Amino acid sequence: MHGSRTFRLALSSASILSALACTALRPGNPGDVTLPGRIITEEMIASYNVANAWDVLQRSGAYHTSRNDSPSGATNLRSKRGKTSVVFANSDVPRLVIDGARVADLRLLRDIPARSIAWIQLLNGMDGTLFEGTNSGAGVIMIVTKAGL
Repeated sequence: MHGSRTFRLALSSASILSALACTALRPGNPGDVTLPGRIITEEMIASYNVANAWDVLQRSGAYHTSRNDSPSGATNLRSKRGKTSVVFANSDVPRLVIDGARVADLRLLRDIPARSIAWIQLLNGMDGTLFEGTNSGAGVIMIVTKAGL
């Protein structure tokens, strides 16, 4: 009986910690809290002098990007991994979150003007899995637009 109560208390504490950790990733000012991962600030984006979010990510050097201008508009964005990494089908495609909403189609990155981005947060596989779930092993790209603040 006592062991069951201890388990519920531990579970409750874990739920609270999980909720607190997720609040750090909500849109706001990146200077207000210490965010995990790498932050690409508005000033950095402006210095890249590029047109859209796709080009910002390409200039950041965090991902291998390629673009296929075929009628299907196929887009490839892959995380950088070592030569001996084991990669399963599409397991190296990062999760995309824009203003708190998960987005499945990476082609949307070409439609986001660079000047409209407040900042981009890049999470590695470990942090991505912690904050966005088990299908985020290739990392997470979190984009906060000026309109989303």
